[in-house]
Amino acid sequence: MNDQIAPDDAMWDGNPVSYFDIGRSALRCIKVAMLAAEIDTFTNILDLPCGHGRVLRHLQHGFPQARLTACDVNTSGTEFCARAFGATPIQGDESPSRIALQGSYDLIWVGSLLTHLNAQRCADFFDLFRRNLCPNGLLVCTLHGRKVAHRMRSGIDSYGLAPDDRSRLLTEYAENGFGFSSYPSDLKIPGISSDYGISLASPYWVFSQVTQMQEMRLVMYTENAWHDHHDAVSFIRQ
Repeated sequence: MNDQIAPDDAMWDGNPVSYFDIGRSALRCIKVAMLAAEIDTFTNILDLPCGHGRVLRHLQHGFPQARLTACDVNTSGTEFCARAFGATPIQGDESPSRIALQGSYDLIWVGSLLTHLNAQRCADFFDLFRRNLCPNGLLVCTLHGRKVAHRMRSGIDSYGLAPDDRSRLLTEYAENGFGFSSYPSDLKIPGISSDYGISLASPYWVFSQVTQMQEMRLVMYTENAWHDHHDAVSFIRQ
């Protein structure tokens, strides 16, 4: 596996064990979803958001014959993925309608994107992914579920939110199956609007999204699947 690390990789904490294990965990999520969907391999893969290739390097290793596409708002990340992994770089955007994907992907991996968006933006991205999956293409995405809600509720992790914001988020999640709170101003990412923060999604909310996507079939929902933290949800385009 290609173990190059970009010098400005924000996900790199200096610990190769945890860094590479997160990537391996993503590949395991995908492999399990492949079994459930009865898919053998992939030829055209999209990683969005790709960052600096924390997961993409494992996709390259796991599917060496596949074409790779790296999409992120961080241009440094997409450029690094192009140099290091031979991926086609595509500029990301907070608005899905402004992302020029090339379509016909048979795997779309979405790690830790919907976990930071409000419900409407999540629905918009689901539509983008649906439109760019080929028939029998697999979408694997991650969400914050019950474990993250418990960590917030018990005070184990604030996830960057003030107490009042966490309380409102948890109340909205309990009442509606989905909750969202924007990050405080000191955690804002340059170029990203206020509609970026932390979300919680219940299985009920995920199933409600599936009913609105007639071409998509829910393959699997596994809690705490990605590195014992995020829930992993898999869909196939029929």
